[in-house]
Amino acid sequence: MKRASLPALALAGLLLAVPARAADAGETVAAGRKLYTSLCARCHGLNLVTSGAIGYDLRTFPKGDKERFVRSVNKGIRAMPAWEGVIKPDQVDAIWAYVGSVNGWGESAGAK
Repeated sequence: MKRASLPALALAGLLLAVPARAADAGETVAAGRKLYTSLCARCHGLNLVTSGAIGYDLRTFPKGDKERFVRSVNKGIRAMPAWEGVIKPDQVDAIWAYVGSVNGWGESAGAK
């Protein structure tokens, strides 16, 4: 039996809907946490805690580099698969908001 890739698994129903217009940042962070847990934690660890053996330690991701984060998620980098076309832009934003909330960046990180 052929093993499905992570993006293929996401297409099979792992993606969770992010509210089109979140009432507040808390809803976006909560949606990002659910997406992160379903799609990212396998390699990046729960609550961004990883040994670094497989995935990048997101606790060290620079607060002001959302563009790099989005590019890495969409295009893939090293062992990370490309998620473009699988994860919607608002879902990437929700994951970014969750990463920021765990890292204590505050709301200002979401705008960059």
